[in-house]
Amino acid sequence: MTEDSGEQKKPADKNDSRDEIIRKQSFSRARGIDITSFMIDEKDEQDDLWAKAVEKVEEEKDIAMGEIAEIFSKGGEDFDRAGAIQKDGTVKTAPEMDSVTDLAVYGEKRLGFGLLIAMIFSWSLIGTIVGTVLDPIFGAIGLSVMAIVGLYLGEKWIPNPNMRILGVTWVIISMKLIYGLALDLWHWGWLDDFSFADEDNLLGALLLLGVVLNIGIAQRHDEDAIAAQAILILLVVGSAAGALYGEFGVAIMIGIGTIMLHGLAIIRNSGNLASMGIAVSYLWVGVHAISNNWDFFGLEILPFEDELLLFLLMVCVTATNSTMAAKFVEKDNWFSDAFKSLGLGKPGLWSVSVGLGMIGALLAVAANRLETGYALAQLVLLLTAFSASYLVVRGVEWSRLLPLIILPAPILLFALAILESGIADVDLPYGLRPYSFYAAITAAFTAGALLRNQTAVSDHVLWAGGLVIVTLLTLLIPANDEGSGARTLLISQGIVWVGLAQLSMYRDSPSIAGTAVVGPWLW
Repeated sequence: MTEDSGEQKKPADKNDSRDEIIRKQSFSRARGIDITSFMIDEKDEQDDLWAKAVEKVEEEKDIAMGEIAEIFSKGGEDFDRAGAIQKDGTVKTAPEMDSVTDLAVYGEKRLGFGLLIAMIFSWSLIGTIVGTVLDPIFGAIGLSVMAIVGLYLGEKWIPNPNMRILGVTWVIISMKLIYGLALDLWHWGWLDDFSFADEDNLLGALLLLGVVLNIGIAQRHDEDAIAAQAILILLVVGSAAGALYGEFGVAIMIGIGTIMLHGLAIIRNSGNLASMGIAVSYLWVGVHAISNNWDFFGLEILPFEDELLLFLLMVCVTATNSTMAAKFVEKDNWFSDAFKSLGLGKPGLWSVSVGLGMIGALLAVAANRLETGYALAQLVLLLTAFSASYLVVRGVEWSRLLPLIILPAPILLFALAILESGIADVDLPYGLRPYSFYAAITAAFTAGALLRNQTAVSDHVLWAGGLVIVTLLTLLIPANDEGSGARTLLISQGIVWVGLAQLSMYRDSPSIAGTAVVGPWLW
């Protein structure tokens, strides 16, 4: 019995040991979900965030605005700047030069430019003394000799690359002496002895011959600075012609000067002349518009009394300038280089030329600010032309602008000229002038074109345009009293600033947001 019972226990012990092993394995098996398998190591996460912070996001470059220094940013963008130290202690981009290195590298060049400027003033002062103090005969001989010597030095030095700037400077000084000699001949009365023409007409002819000579020398030496001098003199001649032929003569000469300057820019394929033509033409129109019969050293600045003549001149100049700004948008120019040297980035030809040109254009607008409808018509004209120019630069096809801007513009201008000149006597509702209707209709078409192509507009244009609109509203809306004018001005300002704030959130733009926050306080 005992043996039988022992034999029966053996299989039971074997099964128990197997069950014990299974129970231990089941007990040691993980229960539930192991969340540690989904966790990321803290070091890896920090490295990933750092990589995202320094990742360079390529944005579409706005060639119209160019490279403009950003005042506001989101942060986390400092790692790619020059001299920024990375996490591992390295520097990806070399830092900018300090003042000592900059002086060592560019100090000699700046000293040379300073000496050139001093030479220009000294030689000009000598020419002034020769032309005003000496006897007319000796003065004429002295000015002629000085001009010939300067032209000879220019011919000798300009072909040498190391002496080119000095040679160009001498040519510019010599041409200035030639223009001064023509004025002295008129002042001395030597032009009175010619019976076939009036002395004033002879003076204009001599100055125009000087302009032709100036342009010829510029073409010979392939130098934009010499050509620019000729066009500036031509604009001065245009202002002088106003005393003889009235404001119509001034308008014609300003138009001819603008066309010649842009024509030279096209012939020479020069962004310098194109940008200068845009800026100077508007400035000259604005000076005549705001003038109150000013007199500068005997040069009378005749004001534009005829509103329609001034408006049509603005139309011609604006159409030409907006086209040239779009054509030469990728060209280098003096103004962009000047901004870059000041550390303000390198704005494109379109933005810097239009910005400088608007200074003169706003003079014309400010001169007629009391005529609200007329001032708004001028403002809308500028915004329409340069909005179309900007959209073309940004890649919008002309066909998309055809129904909203290009086709309506000449029709509206023709109707405006007919109504304002009195050829067609039409009583407009509410006693409004034709300029008010032109401004309203053109503004509606322009707004439609911008909304239709809003994706082509960059953040720089939006915040810069907001600042321009704020400035114009401040100029156009009278707020001398505490009545409706002041309230209208405040409400309009609030609409602009709130609109910029909404745009900044919609476009996630730090530059627009910063402008919307800081702008009202500065205003």
